[in-house]
Amino acid sequence: MAAMVTQLCPHERVWLDPARIRVLYAELGGAEVQALLDRAMGELALVSRDLALQYRTGNLAGFGRSLRRMRRIADHLGLRTLSQVGDDVSTCLERGDATALSATWARLARTLDQALAGGWDNAD
Repeated sequence: MAAMVTQLCPHERVWLDPARIRVLYAELGGAEVQALLDRAMGELALVSRDLALQYRTGNLAGFGRSLRRMRRIADHLGLRTLSQVGDDVSTCLERGDATALSATWARLARTLDQALAGGWDNAD
């Protein structure tokens, strides 16, 4: 009898808080918000790379710092899902639960990829 292998391909929806974007537009104006988003997404890409490297090399102190940086960016932009998953990863890191950390890190990596690809859904 041949064994069947099921490959799971989870898809994470990244929720964007439109109220946060409206506040940014009110504070900064259209051109400035676009520039802010461009800079923040570039910084998010760098943080994503840093997180992957730090996790792979076991640099958990650096991983924690980069995780906090990623959460600040996500909160500032209103990327709710990214911030929430980052919070879950932080909790696992603080508890020292390697298995849960591995699972939540995999989820965060998928969520970061989706956020960087611009696959956002409005939370409204």
